Amino acid sequence: MEDMRTARDRPAGLERGSAQEAIRVLMAMGFMEIRADSHLVKRALAAGETDTALRHLEHMRMIADVCHNLPQDLFPRRRKIRERKAIESLRFHLRELDPDDRAAQWVVGQLDAQGFDYVRVLRDRIKWKHAR
Repeated sequence: MEDMRTARDRPAGLERGSAQEAIRVLMAMGFMEIRADSHLVKRALAAGETDTALRHLEHMRMIADVCHNLPQDLFPRRRKIRERKAIESLRFHLRELDPDDRAAQWVVGQLDAQGFDYVRVLRDRIKWKHAR
């Protein structure tokens, strides 16, 4: 699905497909998934399904691990520095993580769902490409 947002709908200073915008998407989706999973944990525990609750907690932990350093990428005042830091974070998550790693697959899934061309942004710097 193509992103139909206009420039007016995007945060100030961000271009479509910028690494900064990708970082913002990862943080937003991460927060929403953690919130949703917390309800699933509560429901599983109430039903006595400890294994299910633990699987949801592990998923929440994985997302938190992916997202915990992302907010600092958006702190520098200069746009070019913010973009460079955001690119470095994306490179780490797409290059340094094993392609079979759930965290890397989560990052790829979130970026794909929002229509980000992360391969273009990271071009020759990634060790693997998401199989389509």
